[in-house]
Amino acid sequence: MLKEFREITKYRELLRNLVIRDIKIRYKRSVLGFAWVMLNPLLIMLVLYIVFSGLFKITTENYIAYLLSGIILWNFFSQSTTTAVQSLIGNSNLIKKLYLPKAIFPLSVVLSATINFIFSLIPLFLVIYFIGTSIGSHFYLLPVALTLMVLFSYGIALILSTLTVFFHDTIYIYEVMVLAWMYTTPIFYPESIIPERFSFILRLNPLYYFLSIFRAALYMDVPFLSEKLLYGFLFSLITLAAGWFIYNSYKDRVIYYL
Repeated sequence: MLKEFREITKYRELLRNLVIRDIKIRYKRSVLGFAWVMLNPLLIMLVLYIVFSGLFKITTENYIAYLLSGIILWNFFSQSTTTAVQSLIGNSNLIKKLYLPKAIFPLSVVLSATINFIFSLIPLFLVIYFIGTSIGSHFYLLPVALTLMVLFSYGIALILSTLTVFFHDTIYIYEVMVLAWMYTTPIFYPESIIPERFSFILRLNPLYYFLSIFRAALYMDVPFLSEKLLYGFLFSLITLAAGWFIYNSYKDRVIYYL
């Protein structure tokens, strides 16, 4: 793993160009361009707020901030992993012609999503300011939440991109999985509405811990924060290790199936 990362650093110029290319492709022929990074979560928030505010506003303090923070973090995870599914297949021409550390391709996807995430924080902070919500005392946890999400997303990206080379059905299976994952994550509803008998689903969901840390860093008082930090750290490391194990086991065979 360390050897491959050393190789990736040697190809850092390629990594930079791949990130720029991913961003350009995403907003190619878009009238709004990069501004869509900030407008997209706001528009989604507006729709969900109109639909769910009557149900959850009473039980959730600062529901607008709660909703927008969930959308932004989910967009980061969803964008990075769903795009990374085809990151090896989509770059098959480069992989076949040149020797490259193949892990650089899913990494570039995650890093481009990270840039989008950072810019999407701008409307989030503006909304928090205009609704009169003060930033909490755990603001220092914001880079921690982002780092854990990047590591976790990269682990998932390595798993998906590797499996897709050998099993193209991974693309369609993950589309269903990511939809189910969204509804089992407290993005637009409070976790308090989940019945006790189903609470284990929430505890098994890594995004629940990342989202709790993210919201705690912004404004929210989150109970058992140290416990959520521990679980978030463990989920990130375990997922990255699993992703790297799967990728490393099959990386030399990838070229024969592209």
